[in-house]
Amino acid sequence: MKPDLRSALQTGFLTGDGAMGTYLYQSGFPVGISYEEFNLVKPNIIVDIHRQYYEAGARIIETNTFSANREKLSKFGLEDETVAINKAGVALARQAVGDDAFVLGAVGSLRGSRRRRIGEATLKHDLAEQITALLEAGADGIILETFYELSEMLIAVQIVRNLGNAPVICQFATDGSGMTQDGVTFDAAFELLQEAGADAVGFNCHSGPDGILRALEKLSAPPGLPLSIYPNAGLPGYDDGRLTYRAEPEYFAAKAQRFAELGARIVGGCCGTTPQHIAAIAQALADSTAQLLRAHAPAAPANPSAASAAAISGNAARIAGRIAVQPVAPAAPAEPPAPAEPTLVDLVRQ
Repeated sequence: MKPDLRSALQTGFLTGDGAMGTYLYQSGFPVGISYEEFNLVKPNIIVDIHRQYYEAGARIIETNTFSANREKLSKFGLEDETVAINKAGVALARQAVGDDAFVLGAVGSLRGSRRRRIGEATLKHDLAEQITALLEAGADGIILETFYELSEMLIAVQIVRNLGNAPVICQFATDGSGMTQDGVTFDAAFELLQEAGADAVGFNCHSGPDGILRALEKLSAPPGLPLSIYPNAGLPGYDDGRLTYRAEPEYFAAKAQRFAELGARIVGGCCGTTPQHIAAIAQALADSTAQLLRAHAPAAPANPSAASAAAISGNAARIAGRIAVQPVAPAAPAEPPAPAEPTLVDLVRQ
């Protein structure tokens, strides 16, 4: 019987899984369809991918629900299947790994990198609908990933907290600026998320291992707060008209050790990663676990349910103040900025 996720974060390192959307694309499925619908129409494919990552060493398995919110599913006429797709996502992940791994409900940003004009009421409704379905289906926790704004992330954390005491992991995409898109430094954002009840914080997507490593090296994270890191397999390129990623598993393994040295307790992979990348990460973390645990012993987590609502309610003014006073220094980002129009990578992620 596995421990609860919070206890696991205090006592060791956890290997996360890898990409779903780009893995399906690389397996021959086209862009422009809803990969989340596969939970209903091609469930065996999703179970098989989850199982591949588990067999590679992943002990955190994310549900195939990154874009399974009403807003994004409506593009495919699937908005009325929102709850069914999310609940099926949990069931398929559980079918693949049983109780031997943590199944986390994956929730992506509604606003995304282009800051879609979605009103706060719609934002709250759609996030709550998805998160509620994932938790009701038995997810071990929620992972909020590829968020760009602290304000949207805090809304999602508050929804999780309003629904109970489930663990929640918060991950931003980073472009190398050191700030969220609503103008808050990552140092400040992580502090506010810890106060709001986040169990781990970190980065995923948009950058490869080097880009995220640079972001981590600049970071002054709150003491004792576990970090969660899911980089892309480098920057994408094209080979004979198809999207490819070139970062090799061995390269990922070396970076995984460095992430752990900097405080990461969870290391997985995002776009372009495969079971081979995850196997390399799992082996690298296993090889250095004892030494790293002695160097990075996080503080015991506080019970988030009691104080989080008050913390979040007081954060709006604090966020506004931080946004107003933070200087935005012009600097060349470590990775290319998000383009103005959707790229193939965006379409695969969606």
